[in-house]
Amino acid sequence: MIPFLLMAALLVALIVVVIAAGVRGGTVEPGWRADDPASRQEAALAQLAELEFEYQTGKINEEEYREMRGPLARVAIEARKQGSDPLEEGP
Repeated sequence: MIPFLLMAALLVALIVVVIAAGVRGGTVEPGWRADDPASRQEAALAQLAELEFEYQTGKINEEEYREMRGPLARVAIEARKQGSDPLEEGP
């Protein structure tokens, strides 16, 4: 049981570090075209959803949540202003 908990804690820490590095570095997830506003918005929204899940499940505290949420929200808003909303596009 303890090895499982340690592994889970390491995985959560890794996810938080990757998200924080992306936010601080102003980058988006690999595979997304940084020059495409719709891709930037989609990536930022996906990261916001993951961040919200981690906060709601208690994996990160409120301070970390607020620190990481602001920059991601700004990226999503700016990308939305620059391009079309990927959620409104048809199949």
